[in-house]
Amino acid sequence: MNYIKAINAFYDHQEFNPLTSAAINLWHSLMHVNNKSRWKKEFTASMTVLCLKSNLSESSIRKARKELVEKGYVTFTSRQGNQAPIYRILPLYEEMDNENDSVEENSGGKSNGSDTGNTNTLIKQNETKEKEVVVEKPDDNPHHFYENNIGTLSPFIAEKISVWCEEMSDELVIQSMELAVESNKRFFSYCEGILKQWQQGGVRTLRGAERAQQDHKKKRANSKQEKNKSVFEKLREEVQA
Repeated sequence: MNYIKAINAFYDHQEFNPLTSAAINLWHSLMHVNNKSRWKKEFTASMTVLCLKSNLSESSIRKARKELVEKGYVTFTSRQGNQAPIYRILPLYEEMDNENDSVEENSGGKSNGSDTGNTNTLIKQNETKEKEVVVEKPDDNPHHFYENNIGTLSPFIAEKISVWCEEMSDELVIQSMELAVESNKRFFSYCEGILKQWQQGGVRTLRGAERAQQDHKKKRANSKQEKNKSVFEKLREEVQA
């Protein structure tokens, strides 16, 4: 999905298919979740995550979701049990492009050489802009990092990662995963333990996380020294006795 095209088409669509403010809010929240999942055609989003992102109540989200579905902005599939629903954001910009194409065809499709030249110039400019877009490296995305270094990314874990990215940051979530890999603790509960410690300690940056990790190592080293010292003293007391 082209994010810029999607946003522009969304607001162009508002001119003839307007939405309430709650529905607009929910659409942007779903776009954010979809972005975190690397623009999958279908993705999951729990009610808890959407409430956090949109700051809407559950009842407001249900109404807004119904509106988005009825007006053709998204599709929604509920699932049994506690499984998160499946969403799909419909690519409105494709519809807009098709409408523009039909308008050109109805007008006769005639153009002079100047128009053709201008069109070719615009196409070249657009191609250049697309080439200049910076593509995010796989390991810059927490979900991809998890898949590449820890294990299969289930919808449940994906949602947890998204929540922690909102609570902390993508960089800190990836950092916690790196520490888990280094410690050979390849499961997300270990990452969560690290993130909770950082959250409680007020860590908000990578530098702060590094300092916290250094302090943790020092405490462990001191604790080990104290333990070894106490064992040595106990042995000495036994020998003297």
